[in-house]
Amino acid sequence: MSKKKIGIIVGAAIIVIGIVVALVLLLGGNNEKELNSNLSKLGKQFYEEFYYPSQEKSQEDVKAFVKKFEKTGIKVNLENIAKVSKIDQELVKSMVNKKTKKDCDKTASYVVIKPKKPYGKTDYTIDVTLECGFNK
Repeated sequence: MSKKKIGIIVGAAIIVIGIVVALVLLLGGNNEKELNSNLSKLGKQFYEEFYYPSQEKSQEDVKAFVKKFEKTGIKVNLENIAKVSKIDQELVKSMVNKKTKKDCDKTASYVVIKPKKPYGKTDYTIDVTLECGFNK
Protein backbone atom coordinates (compact mmCIF):
# COMPACT_ATOMS: atom_id res chain seq x y z
CA MET A 1 0.00 0.00 0.00
CA SER A 2 1.20 3.45 -0.76
CA LYS A 3 1.72 6.15 1.87
CA LYS A 4 -1.11 8.14 0.28
CA LYS A 5 -3.65 5.29 0.79
CA ILE A 6 -2.49 4.73 4.38
CA GLY A 7 -2.84 8.47 5.06
CA ILE A 8 -6.39 8.46 3.67
CA ILE A 9 -7.35 5.42 5.79
CA VAL A 10 -5.84 6.93 8.97
CA GLY A 11 -7.53 10.29 8.26
CA ALA A 12 -10.91 8.61 7.73
CA ALA A 13 -10.50 6.61 10.95
CA ILE A 14 -9.71 9.78 12.90
CA ILE A 15 -12.82 11.49 11.50
CA VAL A 16 -15.04 8.51 12.41
CA ILE A 17 -13.61 8.40 15.94
CA GLY A 18 -14.17 12.15 16.27
CA ILE A 19 -17.81 11.83 15.21
CA VAL A 20 -18.41 8.97 17.67
CA VAL A 21 -16.83 10.92 20.55
CA ALA A 22 -18.90 14.03 19.68
CA LEU A 23 -22.14 11.98 19.62
CA VAL A 24 -21.36 10.35 22.98
CA LEU A 25 -20.67 13.75 24.55
CA LEU A 26 -23.80 15.37 23.09
CA LEU A 27 -26.23 12.52 23.68
CA GLY A 28 -24.74 11.13 26.87
CA GLY A 29 -24.89 14.42 28.76
CA ASN A 30 -28.66 14.77 29.06
CA ASN A 31 -30.32 12.27 31.41
CA GLU A 32 -33.73 13.98 31.60
CA LYS A 33 -35.66 10.91 30.37
CA GLU A 34 -33.88 8.70 32.90
CA LEU A 35 -34.68 11.13 35.73
CA ASN A 36 -38.34 11.33 34.68
CA SER A 37 -38.49 7.53 34.74
CA ASN A 38 -36.75 7.40 38.13
CA LEU A 39 -39.14 9.93 39.67
CA SER A 40 -42.07 7.92 38.30
CA LYS A 41 -40.61 4.75 39.91
CA LEU A 42 -40.22 6.61 43.21
CA GLY A 43 -43.85 7.76 43.01
CA LYS A 44 -44.93 4.17 42.35
CA GLN A 45 -42.96 2.94 45.37
CA PHE A 46 -44.43 5.72 47.53
CA TYR A 47 -48.03 4.94 46.58
CA GLU A 48 -47.89 1.14 46.48
CA GLU A 49 -45.56 0.47 49.42
CA PHE A 50 -46.37 3.33 51.78
CA TYR A 51 -49.40 5.52 51.05
CA TYR A 52 -52.01 2.95 50.01
CA PRO A 53 -51.08 0.42 52.74
CA SER A 54 -51.16 3.19 55.38
CA GLN A 55 -54.64 4.21 54.22
CA GLU A 56 -55.80 0.58 54.35
CA LYS A 57 -54.93 0.63 58.05
CA SER A 58 -56.52 3.99 58.87
CA GLN A 59 -59.60 4.17 56.59
CA GLU A 60 -62.71 2.03 56.81
CA ASP A 61 -63.05 1.97 53.02
CA VAL A 62 -59.72 2.75 51.39
CA LYS A 63 -61.18 2.60 47.87
CA ALA A 64 -63.80 5.25 48.71
CA PHE A 65 -61.06 7.35 50.31
CA VAL A 66 -58.64 7.29 47.35
CA LYS A 67 -61.53 7.83 44.93
CA LYS A 68 -61.77 11.38 46.35
CA PHE A 69 -58.40 12.10 44.69
CA GLU A 70 -59.36 10.79 41.25
CA LYS A 71 -59.52 14.26 39.66
CA THR A 72 -57.08 16.31 41.74
CA GLY A 73 -54.56 13.60 42.47
CA ILE A 74 -52.16 13.20 45.37
CA LYS A 75 -49.21 15.56 44.92
CA VAL A 76 -45.99 14.46 46.62
CA ASN A 77 -42.64 16.16 46.13
CA LEU A 78 -39.29 14.38 46.02
CA GLU A 79 -38.37 15.70 49.46
CA ASN A 80 -41.36 13.98 51.08
CA ILE A 81 -40.97 10.81 49.02
CA ALA A 82 -37.34 10.58 50.23
CA LYS A 83 -38.48 10.65 53.88
CA VAL A 84 -40.26 7.31 53.55
CA SER A 85 -38.05 4.44 54.72
CA LYS A 86 -39.47 1.97 52.20
CA ILE A 87 -38.29 4.14 49.28
CA ASP A 88 -35.16 3.18 47.32
CA GLN A 89 -32.76 5.78 48.76
CA GLU A 90 -30.14 5.03 46.08
CA LEU A 91 -32.70 6.00 43.45
CA VAL A 92 -33.36 9.24 45.37
CA LYS A 93 -29.61 9.98 45.44
CA SER A 94 -29.38 9.34 41.68
CA MET A 95 -31.71 12.28 40.99
CA VAL A 96 -28.85 14.42 39.64
CA ASN A 97 -28.51 16.30 36.35
CA LYS A 98 -25.42 14.65 34.81
CA LYS A 99 -24.59 17.73 32.78
CA THR A 100 -24.60 20.25 35.65
CA LYS A 101 -23.80 17.72 38.42
CA LYS A 102 -26.51 19.37 40.55
CA ASP A 103 -29.24 17.56 42.47
CA CYS A 104 -32.78 17.92 41.26
CA ASP A 105 -34.82 20.44 43.25
CA LYS A 106 -36.47 18.23 45.86
CA THR A 107 -39.39 20.58 46.53
CA ALA A 108 -40.10 21.55 42.90
CA SER A 109 -39.79 17.98 41.55
CA TYR A 110 -42.95 16.04 42.29
CA VAL A 111 -45.43 13.41 41.20
CA VAL A 112 -49.20 13.63 41.05
CA ILE A 113 -50.78 10.23 41.65
CA LYS A 114 -54.35 9.94 40.33
CA PRO A 115 -56.25 6.87 41.54
CA LYS A 116 -58.60 5.29 38.99
CA LYS A 117 -61.27 2.57 38.97
CA PRO A 118 -61.38 0.09 40.64
CA TYR A 119 -59.17 2.09 43.10
CA GLY A 120 -56.89 -0.75 44.11
CA LYS A 121 -53.25 -0.48 45.12
CA THR A 122 -52.05 -0.49 41.49
CA ASP A 123 -54.94 1.41 39.90
CA TYR A 124 -53.59 4.90 39.23
CA THR A 125 -51.69 7.11 36.82
CA ILE A 126 -48.63 9.21 37.62
CA ASP A 127 -47.76 12.61 36.23
CA VAL A 128 -44.16 13.70 36.77
CA THR A 129 -42.87 17.27 37.12
CA LEU A 130 -39.10 17.39 37.10
CA GLU A 131 -37.00 20.40 38.09
CA CYS A 132 -33.40 19.46 37.47
CA GLY A 133 -31.96 22.43 35.59
CA PHE A 134 -32.76 21.24 32.06
CA ASN A 135 -33.43 24.10 29.67
CA LYS A 136 -36.88 23.86 28.19
